[in-house]
Amino acid sequence: MGTTSFEVVYDLKDTTALQDSIPSTMDNQSFAVETLLKQNKMFPDYGTLEQDYFLLDGTMPELPDEPEGIPFWTSELSDNNGYFAKNPLLTILFSENHTSTGLTFHFVGEIPVQFQVRWYDLTGNMIALKSFQPDNPDYYARNLVENYGRLEIEFQRAKPYRYIKLWGIDYGVVVTWGENDIKTASLVEETDPTSNTLKINKLTFQFVDRDNEFNLANSEGLHKALQKKQHIEPYEIVDGERLFLGRYFLTTPGSDKSLAKMEATDYIGLLDDTDFKGGRVYNGEPAGDVLADIFAGTGIPYEVSEDVAATPLHGWLKIQTRRKALREVLFACGAVAETARRDNVWIYKPSRLIQSDIPRSRKFSTSTKQDTYISEVSIKFTEYGEGTEEKELVKESIYPAGLNEVKFNSPVSALRISTGEIVEAKTNYIVFRLSEEAAVTIYGRQYSKQDITVTSDVGQLKAGENPKAKSFTGTLFNYGQAKVISQTILDYYQLSLLLNIRYLADREQPGQWAAIENTLAGRGGYAAGLESIKTDLTGGYISTAQLRGYYKYTSEFYNAGTELYMDESVGVI
Repeated sequence: MGTTSFEVVYDLKDTTALQDSIPSTMDNQSFAVETLLKQNKMFPDYGTLEQDYFLLDGTMPELPDEPEGIPFWTSELSDNNGYFAKNPLLTILFSENHTSTGLTFHFVGEIPVQFQVRWYDLTGNMIALKSFQPDNPDYYARNLVENYGRLEIEFQRAKPYRYIKLWGIDYGVVVTWGENDIKTASLVEETDPTSNTLKINKLTFQFVDRDNEFNLANSEGLHKALQKKQHIEPYEIVDGERLFLGRYFLTTPGSDKSLAKMEATDYIGLLDDTDFKGGRVYNGEPAGDVLADIFAGTGIPYEVSEDVAATPLHGWLKIQTRRKALREVLFACGAVAETARRDNVWIYKPSRLIQSDIPRSRKFSTSTKQDTYISEVSIKFTEYGEGTEEKELVKESIYPAGLNEVKFNSPVSALRISTGEIVEAKTNYIVFRLSEEAAVTIYGRQYSKQDITVTSDVGQLKAGENPKAKSFTGTLFNYGQAKVISQTILDYYQLSLLLNIRYLADREQPGQWAAIENTLAGRGGYAAGLESIKTDLTGGYISTAQLRGYYKYTSEFYNAGTELYMDESVGVI
């Protein structure tokens, strides 16, 4: 059995500073473009005529006649003492306030001997100044500064006869906590194969905060730079191999004496943070186009399987969180969104293909029970028709000068206003501008709607069972698709065997199907889909999983008289 440990890599950086930055300088080579600093992309350590610099062992390529991809390369060479006739200056402007624990500079070639950073607020007042003597090409210049709006980086000294070459700046630092730091950690990964709910994966861990950097009572602590969209990457380490467990984002920091606690969510959790306003009434538009609208502007990477992307959608998406809007698309497509062990969101239709085996040697216990028998599944949805008669949607109301936004509780079209300028008119809202305070009436057409319920049933009840129905609601169906999805959900609920297993985790993920060996030898096993996995990341990598599936008989005892064992708890570990 392999040895395991756990570590967390935390991207403790200002999440918006890089894209908000506007670098400028008067001290760059003609071939260098300082705005490329926004890309944070390394360029080669070229061989140049700097004194005693060009190694002739083939490791340093020659500088091309027309170099490309170089952000910063000082126009002036340092003198025999490493000083410059005029110190090179790099200025970085921002449009918004930013906070970071410091700056991580990425140099190419030999690093400078000394440089100074000056921080200013948005009004031009200097709020911090500090000099640094780097000792690494990827140098972290620590200095916690809050709410800065401009940086001035002055290079004061280099090694003799050297240029200063810089390929990137990070507005913060990467922090790693390993097995000597982390005291407790758990990972909860879940999926709903019926697509009725959109689950969120969650990571929670506690680590020793030796210097009180993450103690919220420390006014100078690194916790001041914590931001919700900073990346947290957990890794399981098995016999020295690092296994990526997914990408997570801080939701709630906390501290208790010498322990700091972090709670984080996956990409799906981030979709709760913003509303999707761009919904409208759809009439057969492919799901891929609607998903592109939902994810637009979030910065969240995602992939969609071809069959999901091609699914036509019918209905209306109201103003709601992006997570709720995504749930509506997934439910109408019979699809799920997965983030476990990934650095993006993968959207696909689940299958019952066995992808992993959980043998007796990895199990501690198994408990099973029969779920309530479901004989009927119904889906309620609404069909919309565009109105033909103009109506007063909002009667004369007083609005202030400037931009005004009005949201609607039902879909509308052909919007106009009694006075002012329409800036944007959509199915769910209107934005208009007034030069002065005025009374405005909003006109438009309302969509008619008809509620419809589609039902699938088993036809004949199982012997001894009573009829039991489950109902669902969706907003992006027509009759045909509702019939398909209701039958799919009904088929899934016929898998009425629920399992709870405690086992030594390997690489199982929610949404996968697994073959699970019975603890009692010769008694067959189970085929089941993993709906939820909770893993103790510091306690031996032991997981508790909930599954739904069915019992599999083996040929040795497949006969009418076989007894079915349902509650085993013996394990062999």
